[in-house]
Amino acid sequence: MTPRKELFIKVKEALATLTQLELVDLQRSQFSMPKENYPEFFTAALIDIKNIAWDTMVNQRHEGTATIEVIFYCKDGWMDQYNDTADPEHGLIEIDVIDLIAEKLQGLKGDTFRALDLEGEEALGADGEMMSYRLTFSTTIYKIIKTKYLSINLGLE
Repeated sequence: MTPRKELFIKVKEALATLTQLELVDLQRSQFSMPKENYPEFFTAALIDIKNIAWDTMVNQRHEGTATIEVIFYCKDGWMDQYNDTADPEHGLIEIDVIDLIAEKLQGLKGDTFRALDLEGEEALGADGEMMSYRLTFSTTIYKIIKTKYLSINLGLE
C-alpha cells in the first residue's frame, strides 16, 4: 500500500468512529455541485491530502512532509443560532464536532507516516445552508523507491 493510501485509510477509519458524521470520504468537491445534484449528507468530513514535499534519503528511501486537510461540513450551525436553531446547544454543536475530529486525528500514526499534528483550524463560511471548517494536519511520511539499477558482481576483485 502506498503512503498516501495508508494515510487516507487511517484518517477515514478514525473519523468513521464519530457517530456525528454522516459521510467520511475523499475530498472530490462533493459539496460544490449545483443544487439539483446537492448531496443529501449534512454532516460530513472530507479528507484532502494536499501536499507532500519529498526529500531523497539513502537506500532508495524518500521522506516527506505531508499536509492533510479535513473539511467539516454541517447544516445547522452558527449561522442559525439566532433563527431558532434545532441544535439544543445554542447552534454551537459543530464546535464539539470540530474538537472531536481534532482529538481523533491528533497523534494518529501508521506504518508509513508519523503522528499527525494539528496545525490549524479555520471557519470557511457558509455555502447556502452549509457551514464548513478546515482542520489542517501535518506529518512526516516515508516510502521506498524501487531501484533502477542492479548490482552485478563482475568478478574483478
